[in-house]
Amino acid sequence: MFNCHAHPGLYTENALVCSADVKDISLISPFPYSSLGSLPFHEPDLCAMEKWAEKERFIGEVGVDRRFPDKGKQFQILNEILSIAEKNRNIVTLHQVGWTREFLDTVFSYNLKGAIFHSFTGSYETYMEISEKGGIVSLSPKGEKTKFFSSLSERGLLYPILTETDSLTGKEEEEELRKWNKKLSDTLDMDMEREVEDTFFKYIS
Repeated sequence: MFNCHAHPGLYTENALVCSADVKDISLISPFPYSSLGSLPFHEPDLCAMEKWAEKERFIGEVGVDRRFPDKGKQFQILNEILSIAEKNRNIVTLHQVGWTREFLDTVFSYNLKGAIFHSFTGSYETYMEISEKGGIVSLSPKGEKTKFFSSLSERGLLYPILTETDSLTGKEEEEELRKWNKKLSDTLDMDMEREVEDTFFKYIS
């Protein structure tokens, strides 16, 4: 069972452990699947991001959030980080609240190795667009209450998805992910735990 987006807690080899602040380097570095990011509520350090990107596989989480000020600066920083990722062939974990059209257009203007849209709560149509353009969406338990989950129940899974907890790694996180995978397995009539693990490692290869 692999968690496709968690935050540093207890050591595990079964999670992509992401940060939202470059100051977290020491926290995420011990994990074999670690991803350095910077979100709008933290001060970006592009030099640190560049150094990380040159030697590591993953960047993120990075993105935009309408709950925070200065949309222009948020997109400027996002563009700079995506440029780093494009140059170094990193797989990017993305955070997005609001400004969907502009965000998608920005992300897919870069030739990225991979783009994981984490904790996805968008529309079924957006999920299809992301998938068709080579990205992949990851669902956390909070997604159960969204219109997307209802659409998924009705229309089925046309493209692969990932699952995550978006919580600290540890025993509670493992149980949370197990229950979430079971919920999706029952909804979609498939072994979600195995499907996600196969999908993730194929996607990052």
